[in-house]
Amino acid sequence: MVFILAVLFPFIPLILGSISSGWRFGEILPSNYSIDGYKYVLKSRSTWVGMGYNLSIAYIVAVINLFLAIPAARFLFRKKSRFKGIYMVILFAPLIIPSLSSVLGIHHSMIIYGLTDNLLGVILVNIIPSFPYVLLSLYGSFKGFPKRLEESALIDGVSKFQMYRYIILPILLPGILIGSTISILISLSEYILTLLIGGGEIITLPILMFPYLSSGDKVVGAVYAILFILFNVVGILLFELGIRFGLKKITKIK
Repeated sequence: MVFILAVLFPFIPLILGSISSGWRFGEILPSNYSIDGYKYVLKSRSTWVGMGYNLSIAYIVAVINLFLAIPAARFLFRKKSRFKGIYMVILFAPLIIPSLSSVLGIHHSMIIYGLTDNLLGVILVNIIPSFPYVLLSLYGSFKGFPKRLEESALIDGVSKFQMYRYIILPILLPGILIGSTISILISLSEYILTLLIGGGEIITLPILMFPYLSSGDKVVGAVYAILFILFNVVGILLFELGIRFGLKKITKIK
């Protein structure tokens, strides 16, 4: 109970701030209440455009990460190679190197390839910080994956495609859900890389919210913050439901 209250406590001022009208410093509670902040945010076209971009980027990045991470995790876990350590350092490097340290190099590369100020560039740059977490989740899932199961399936004449479809994907489901959830959370919250590569052409909720929280209208900032929390929860739940439904259809034996 104490833990739940400790978790919920920071949100109480946020909720009160979103419906306040003239909450002066030193007052315990707002003196006046209003829902003008909600009206402003929900009527703004930028809000809906930002939510659309935010969700599209997060979902596409999560799907790309899964397509890349499943064979990569299998390769790292199954194959014996003297270069395995080097591969792991390269693939997990974004976990160690802060993205802010490499942001100028990424920006320069994106300019050279014409990937700035557009959606494709933002999607690609969002893969960099999120991919290692998906790979790590799936790499852990492969540890409980018996190699003899794959060997038996191949001996019985199962193709590699069928092995992925009917054996690997169902067993990896927990790792897929954990990895995709982390990927979506990172993409939805990404600010610096999206702002830099998107160049103001690709607007997401964090980009809309930050100016209000830093120096603008605090009421609007609080409304955006609450909307962002709900948006994250609903976005993750919908994706997980979609993944479960999709995998159930794909792995169903006819």
